Amino acid sequence: MSHVQTSNFSSVFPNIPKEVLDRLESSYNNVKKNFRENRFEPSELNGAKFCEAVFRLLEWHTSKSYTRFGTSIKDFTSAVKRFEQMSTFSDSVRFHIPKILDALYGIRNKRGVGHLGGDVNPNQMDAIFVASACDWIMAELVRIFHQLSTEEAQKLVQDLVTKKIPIIWKIGQSKRVLAVHLSYKDKALALLYGEHPRSVRQMELFSWAEHSNIAVFKRDILRTCHEAKLIEFDEATGEISLSPLGLTYVEQNIKLEL
Repeated sequence: MSHVQTSNFSSVFPNIPKEVLDRLESSYNNVKKNFRENRFEPSELNGAKFCEAVFRLLEWHTSKSYTRFGTSIKDFTSAVKRFEQMSTFSDSVRFHIPKILDALYGIRNKRGVGHLGGDVNPNQMDAIFVASACDWIMAELVRIFHQLSTEEAQKLVQDLVTKKIPIIWKIGQSKRVLAVHLSYKDKALALLYGEHPRSVRQMELFSWAEHSNIAVFKRDILRTCHEAKLIEFDEATGEISLSPLGLTYVEQNIKLEL
């Protein structure tokens, strides 16, 4: 079994052509970013670009060549069905990924373009499908290329989308905010932003923010941010999650570059 310790696309997929890998990374991150920020319009949550990148990756994986970017893939449904004939490859490459790609591609091109007044706008439920399908495909690609278990692959994909923030320094299992001038509130929110959508435990965040008094940190930072709906702080479990308002606050008010 291969154990991948690093968490960037080039280390997870070191042999994939750079052009394909760059498109895969940018399209996947774009879907995830817009979904986190509740941007559900098809033009914003564009799974089709991700589909086209994965399609070319499968072409390369099965034949060591791929359709040039800039060349349109005509009749996407028929194009992905070609993988079914490649009997030397796994069912995931031949059937599962291509079928999900076809459904995902259709969501972008055939939904959300015009609805009667009485219709329920499908954008949000479509967005949930798009984001979930992209996650599943990414985890499956990681599993195939590295012979990992499904659980290990999902963990690695989670690491891939963890934000890389210059002011956050990871050292071992700890994190530090290098922008020492920030308030403890902004340090805490920046740290949560880097972990989003994962939650962080109260004592973990307290340690990372380097606050000196847990009672004060809980009272002045966590409860105050919870009341302002910047975070969800579950005092029973100690779990803390950044809210959509918190995401917006960080992006508009905290300089994340050094």
